[in-house]
Amino acid sequence: MKRIAILAYPGCSGAQVLGLHDSLLLANRVASRILGRQAAFDVRIVGVAGRSVGAAGGVRLGVERSFKRPDLLVVPGFALSEADVDQNLRQLTREIRLIRSAFRRGVKLAGVCVGAFLLGEAEVLVGRRATTAWMFAPELARRHPMSSIDPTAILIEDGGVITTGGFSVAFDLAAHLIRSVGGDELALAFGKFAMLDVRRESQRPFIDESLLSRGKAAFSDAVKQWLDARLTEPYRLERLARSFAVSTRTLLRRFQTETGESPLAYLQRARITAAKELLASTPLSVAAITERVGYANVSTFVRFFGRQEGMTPGRYRAGARCA
Repeated sequence: MKRIAILAYPGCSGAQVLGLHDSLLLANRVASRILGRQAAFDVRIVGVAGRSVGAAGGVRLGVERSFKRPDLLVVPGFALSEADVDQNLRQLTREIRLIRSAFRRGVKLAGVCVGAFLLGEAEVLVGRRATTAWMFAPELARRHPMSSIDPTAILIEDGGVITTGGFSVAFDLAAHLIRSVGGDELALAFGKFAMLDVRRESQRPFIDESLLSRGKAAFSDAVKQWLDARLTEPYRLERLARSFAVSTRTLLRRFQTETGESPLAYLQRARITAAKELLASTPLSVAAITERVGYANVSTFVRFFGRQEGMTPGRYRAGARCA
């Protein structure tokens, strides 16, 4: 029997907490009463303090204070507009510490929807593939450049960490856990009994570009921040577009409209700017700086540097040291 703890916290999505909780209870009933098998899950709602928490909208959820060493700790999302992300995270420092501590003890984690932001703050997404609700995927990618964020995936499992797409995907997570623990027979029976499609594979049919851009800061600013965090990595337009849940054509058009240049042109300038700082402040050779700022060979770097600055890197360094 798998021990599942669902972390309830102030402002969390009650629907995600209870939807997952009740789905796993239903799977237990399907297993025992229909399939003649043992219950698959011991599932509980836990919190870091008190006997209840106020979920989104003020709904009170009863919680347990302790659940010794669960097999999986699930972190639901919170109700927000984009401007609320920082405020929510600042208020959840105890929960973030709990998530980090649990993972270090070997407890597997799952983040539902924007619960991925709490996993990110707990530093468990570093070096992992992850997803979240498509509308907030660009923001998650900006905050955690050492993670690979896929805005189209329904569910990703990587190194003991599960992340899922948007609001309703708590039920997809339930189906995934039911299949993992009880096999296809239990998952299929659960899906039929609950009248749920347990085979969704992508958020792509739900992505709406007009909603993605509405009410957000300049699209180009987020793209620039993404590129700044990856100066040394090869430029791949397709990967960049996937990270912002748009087509390559749309990304180029929107960036050009806002900045008057292409993302690649911006990246070249950002690399040269970083090189100038290294030339002025370090004794690194031109070859070493070439590698530091993401160019494959010195001649390419020197050519781009001369095009932007009108001089060689060596001449720039001499002038910067005399200034």
